[in-house]
Parts: sequence; structure tokens; C-alpha cells
Amino acid sequence: MDIPATAVQFFVLMLFVVPGSVYQAVRQRLRGPAPDDLNFSNKLFRALGVSAALMAVYFALAGPSLIRLTVATGQDSPSWRGLEQHATRAGWLAIGLLLVVPALLALVDFFRASRTFSLRNLTYDPTPRAWDYTFRDTEPCYVRVLTTDGTWLGGWFGAESFISSFPEPREMFIEKAHVMEPDGTIGAELAWSAGLYIRCDDIRSVELLRQPVSSDEDSEETPDDGR
Repeated sequence: MDIPATAVQFFVLMLFVVPGSVYQAVRQRLRGPAPDDLNFSNKLFRALGVSAALMAVYFALAGPSLIRLTVATGQDSPSWRGLEQHATRAGWLAIGLLLVVPALLALVDFFRASRTFSLRNLTYDPTPRAWDYTFRDTEPCYVRVLTTDGTWLGGWFGAESFISSFPEPREMFIEKAHVMEPDGTIGAELAWSAGLYIRCDDIRSVELLRQPVSSDEDSEETPDDGR
């Protein structure tokens, strides 16, 4: 890609690239990562589309004024000297047009989506997957994982534990590994263990427990042992 040779080319390039990128960044920050964000082409075309639409609106409303920012006093054509001469004004305009307007547009889009869900008696939650929702704001507790071959893994999930989030693969680090009985009972802590890493591609379930229990305990007898 060639470096813009003139002030007008530079100004148009900024208008064509930056607003859409800002819109997308604020939108993702508010809504959280979405499945369509995994596709780079979707993100690229969305950013370019928003930038092109905003640039069209800017030039339709104030095109001559924007061009005049690149024309120096006593000259007829745009130049870098003109941009330097109107540096303060151009700077404030750039903040408004490149940053503030697309950010506000993302805010409006977010609240519009939230209001639509509210009117339909639905609750909008930006959390992309149940996996992320399960471990959001999780307090320290016991965790046990059942693999597809019937093996139980687990231990104490505390402040030094870690869970991967979307769009990364499902992975878990348990800071204190415990002995796991064949029936799922969480036994004593493994004194020699420095933690347990689990890649959760091939698992049947993950349980969060307030205290160690066996897998066949009646849930009615221990209603508060897990969620």
C-alpha cells in the first residue's frame, strides 16, 4: 500500500479506515465477542462498510469545509501546508469524526439491540457461550470434570485457577488437583501436584461444587452442593 502523497489522500484514507475500526472495537467491547467476529472477512467488510457510510455522510454534510482544511491561505489547491496551518481545528475534527461519532454509533446500536430484546420480553446477554457464562464471576469452589471415557478429574478451583474464554478453545487450569474416586468423589488434595491442566474438547460435563460429594449422591439431599 502506497503512503498518501497529499493531504487530501491522507485525510480521505483516515476517514475510510478509522471510523469503522473504532465502531467495531466499541461494539465488541459492549456486546462481547460474537461468533461472526471469528471471521476476519466479516470484520473487515463491516469496518469498511461503516467507514464508507460515515465518510459519505461527512462529505454530503460538510464536504467543502473538510477540503478547505487542507488548503493554505493564499493557495488554491490542497497541501500539507494547509493541514499544518489548520492543525488545531483539524485535530478536533478528527477526534469528533474519527473517534466520537463511530463510538456513539456503536452505543446506539447496542442500546437498540438491547431495547429490541426487552420489548420481546427477552434478556440480552453478550456472553457468547454457556462455557463462558458458567465461569463468569465464579467464586472459589470444587470442580470435577467427567471425560468421555468415564474418567473423573477435578480439584479446588480458586483465585489462581484459570478458564479460557471465547474464542479460544475450552481449557481449564485447576490450581489444586485432588484424588478422584471412580464414582466421582473428590478425595484428598495431591500434595505433590502444582495444578491440573484440562483441555475440555472431549468431556461430558463440568460440575461446580461447594463441597466434595460423590457422583451418585441424591441431589434432593444436598440441594446446595453445586450448580
